[in-house]
Amino acid sequence: MSPIAKRQAGALRGQAGFSLVELMVSLMVGLMVVGALMATYYSMSVSGRQGQAMSQITEDASLALNMLRGQVAQAAYSRPIAAPAGTSFTRAYTGAAIAGCDGDFTDPSVAIGALTCVSNTGSDTLTDSLAVAYEADTSNSVASGGVPLDCLGNALAYTGAAPTGYYLNYSRFYLATSKVSTRKSLYCRGPGSASGQALVENVEDLQVLYGVTNTLAPLVPPAQVDAYVKASAFPYVNPLAAAQMVTMANVISVRLCITVASTDEVLEEATAYRNCQNTSVTPSDRRIYRTFRSTVLLPNRLGPV
Repeated sequence: MSPIAKRQAGALRGQAGFSLVELMVSLMVGLMVVGALMATYYSMSVSGRQGQAMSQITEDASLALNMLRGQVAQAAYSRPIAAPAGTSFTRAYTGAAIAGCDGDFTDPSVAIGALTCVSNTGSDTLTDSLAVAYEADTSNSVASGGVPLDCLGNALAYTGAAPTGYYLNYSRFYLATSKVSTRKSLYCRGPGSASGQALVENVEDLQVLYGVTNTLAPLVPPAQVDAYVKASAFPYVNPLAAAQMVTMANVISVRLCITVASTDEVLEEATAYRNCQNTSVTPSDRRIYRTFRSTVLLPNRLGPV
């Protein structure tokens, strides 16, 4: 072969394309790289959505429990209006301080001492309702002109006349379907409100247990919790003294449990969670559910009464 022919043959070989096998291998490698990138992106997207959902759940739970704890901890508070006599003193507000139902209140507009329950059978399938009353402190109301506000930000009415008059903060907490979604929300109804208002959305369950002492009347310090019971247990006979009835006046602590769900369905399938009874429950949707608990002491019940 002449030198010219050899150069032409070499040039043709240099211009030859990939073989079919080489193309298939290259295509397979490319698809694997694209697939890996898509899988990574999807995983990061799902992880991000679930992370945002958990942040929302934690924030909602913190808001709900902080509101409930702040109210319950002040139950039974009222300033003394008479000098101590022995181990007791007279309070400005002497009415009921706490009440509850295993279910809804029949009429939440009545006074706390007159509340009744639609259903109060001790069933764990019902969401509980809780009512708290205490004298509001005017020293914490500088921003509102010295008039305390209720759980909805409304000014409280003054009861009685000075110097024995007081502002009564009377809050009723319950769950109801939100007006802006189909989800349940934690509602509060203040003393002057015609209806309740949603405070925190996505609260799916509220369960309340009441820590009672059998030595509160008369108080024998230090008081201690003898049992935690549902609202439906009251009143019941003191197991240590058959002549004494245990009522809500014997409550010195409250155990709160709430179940909070994510706003969006971020899971690939319905996933079981532990509810307030520590029972495994599988929801009907793909939202994340988490349960939160808190125990609150009633310090105004632990001193002389």
